[in-house]
Amino acid sequence: MKRGQLGIIEFKYFIIGLLIGIILALLLVWLGSSGILPFKIPLVCG
Repeated sequence: MKRGQLGIIEFKYFIIGLLIGIILALLLVWLGSSGILPFKIPLVCG
């Protein structure tokens, strides 16, 4: 079993998951600060 190939595949899925997570987090922060969603994130919105 080659560790290199497994690492590349895992790294690709890690990057995809990280990007999706960042996009979802930014979307939630934007919706919250725009007043569309009824919650605020105090650290981000001040």
